[in-house]
Amino acid sequence: MKYATHISEFFYDPKAFFIIPLYQRKYAWDRDNCRRLFEDILKIQKYNRPSHFFGSIVTVKDNELENDLLVIDGQQRITTISLIILALRNAVNKGQLECEDKEMMMQTTQPYLYAMFRKVPRKIKLCPIESDKPAYDVLFENNPKKFITSSGLTDNYNFYYEQIISCGLTFEQIFEAVEKLIIIDLRLESSDEPQLIFESLNSTGKDLTEADKVRNFLLMALTKDQQEDYYHRYWKKIEEYTDGDPTMFIRDYLTIHIKRICNINNLYFEFKEFSELNNKNREEFLADLLHYAEYYTQIVKGRTESIKINRKLNQLASIGSQVAMPFYLSFFNYKDQHLLSEEAVYEVLDITENYWARRIICGYPANVMQKLYATLHHDVMRIYERHEKRNIPVEVSYAEIMKYLLLKKQGNSIFPDDRAVDMEFPIRQIYKLPIDYKYFLFERMENENSNEGIQPIVEKMKEGVVTIEHIMPQTLTLQWKQELGERYEEIYEKYLHTFANLTLTGYNTNYSNRSFQDKKNGYEYKGVKVYGLNESKYELSSYLKTCDYWTEEQLIERGTLLLQRFKSLWPMISTIYTPLEKDMETVSLADDEYEWTSRNILAFTYKGQKYTVSNWKSMLIQLCQLLYKENPTSIIHLSHNGLWLHDTEKNNRTKVAEGCFVHTACDTRTKKTIIKFIFEKCHIPETDLEIHLQPVTEKQLEEE
Repeated sequence: MKYATHISEFFYDPKAFFIIPLYQRKYAWDRDNCRRLFEDILKIQKYNRPSHFFGSIVTVKDNELENDLLVIDGQQRITTISLIILALRNAVNKGQLECEDKEMMMQTTQPYLYAMFRKVPRKIKLCPIESDKPAYDVLFENNPKKFITSSGLTDNYNFYYEQIISCGLTFEQIFEAVEKLIIIDLRLESSDEPQLIFESLNSTGKDLTEADKVRNFLLMALTKDQQEDYYHRYWKKIEEYTDGDPTMFIRDYLTIHIKRICNINNLYFEFKEFSELNNKNREEFLADLLHYAEYYTQIVKGRTESIKINRKLNQLASIGSQVAMPFYLSFFNYKDQHLLSEEAVYEVLDITENYWARRIICGYPANVMQKLYATLHHDVMRIYERHEKRNIPVEVSYAEIMKYLLLKKQGNSIFPDDRAVDMEFPIRQIYKLPIDYKYFLFERMENENSNEGIQPIVEKMKEGVVTIEHIMPQTLTLQWKQELGERYEEIYEKYLHTFANLTLTGYNTNYSNRSFQDKKNGYEYKGVKVYGLNESKYELSSYLKTCDYWTEEQLIERGTLLLQRFKSLWPMISTIYTPLEKDMETVSLADDEYEWTSRNILAFTYKGQKYTVSNWKSMLIQLCQLLYKENPTSIIHLSHNGLWLHDTEKNNRTKVAEGCFVHTACDTRTKKTIIKFIFEKCHIPETDLEIHLQPVTEKQLEEE
């Protein structure tokens, strides 16, 4: 029988033991699981919610004589609730948690922890597996010196104990919130085979995707009619626009709104937390998701009303540029709101492609792009907001501001200039690039900006009909060594996989390591004429038709021609945007390449509120105090871990709150590291913090 019930009703039977079968795994909830549950409990209390769904528990009677239950599924939930109740009881008994009626506390917690009416030596209600039982039982002694510190049970008990005594609530407030947890209680007949039931529950069927969990979260709270209506009007279309798997799209959607990239494995919890911080109802959320899903399919499949933009989107798609999707989605929403012209949209996409191409050819890492594109549109909007605050109109296009921001990037995020391209293009090992990069570069270098579709080349490369040909072959024959000359080994190592030595052909397999003359003029193979590069329709082979032999001289000359072709396709950008004169210079915590050292801080802005400070130390202390006020549970938890935040006072630490101290005896760079660490652990977008610096003078610039 399956029904919804309060957790207290499930635990109530004073004669029942909860037995974890031997074949179950050890208790395995991690810190994130525990943190989320406690945050849910705090929200139940804070917002006076009538209930909160906690999941399902599947049990079967152990025998017909007693009420004992074998826990088939749900031991993690049962054990965790037991740890919370035990931590509450022990905290009150130690005088560390306020309680109005201690005798009542003992009575109300008793059913959770003990099978009171059983005449056996061990009356503790929960019976974990043998390897967990010693660690669990010793917690009842309320003596930390005896605790088994190597156990996950002990670790999570300590976590809940620390949260309980530091959250500012009384026993009654926390206990009342716990009792509002709702479970689905599924009790099977004792004649059923527990092992088979366990295997059925845990090894059959397909796990829910993160998108499935988000869908269920959005629809389950609705009436049956609403569920059916919203599913067909919104969710079904979202799935269609995302080819049946909206998981990555939902992550991109979240990235737009929370301005940081969430862990794909925690997507459901991130979405749930985001939704709770917003006032939208379920239909508004679904409508907004659908709105962005329409952009998603336009971008991925090139389905706008403009042929020109579609071509550019297809070119970007062939590069595998999904990491830029949060930016594309934000920009497409912006361009519709502001009715941008086709040329304005095309220019923004073209700049994006330019940035990618130059970084590929210069060998810059792709992983930094994900963070950059997560906030790029937001950074453009910040400049618009600054102009608006000072009542100064923006007289340049979105693209000009975007170029200004990209040209400011340093380090691994830099926009490579012509000097870098000139240096790296001749030696870049093109043949060893990821396959998507090769498709992208060869299609663009072949077609340039012609009106021919890109798909014939890309699709034929994917199918193996068109392949990349090494003009100087990968295996040198004696004839090739002789033609290359005495330095053939050096030439081979330097040029083999570079653009200078590569072209497109439909005869790659037959060309193999034949001589240059055979490759150029053609030959017979098993009585069949094989056409040479002289007959090639590909523009990349044009220069080869003018050569009678292939040596370093030709490699250098062709490399130079292809470099010019590359730079004509993706010329170095410049911008006409002039930033506003500043009484202070503002940078975001997300600007990784920006150096704080040797700069004087004037103020900082956190979530739109500005705070004046005199130095970096006072900024760090004041920010930590704001974060503590906003989320004391998380900050206290970090202080117990003892990295940057601590729970004890020392000379190199400054007090943030009772039982919480921040490391302040450090240089500015370390202070920045501390802030980034806290923001990451507390899931706070780095864009929420802006630092206002004293402007650098012309003299300082000259000295630097």
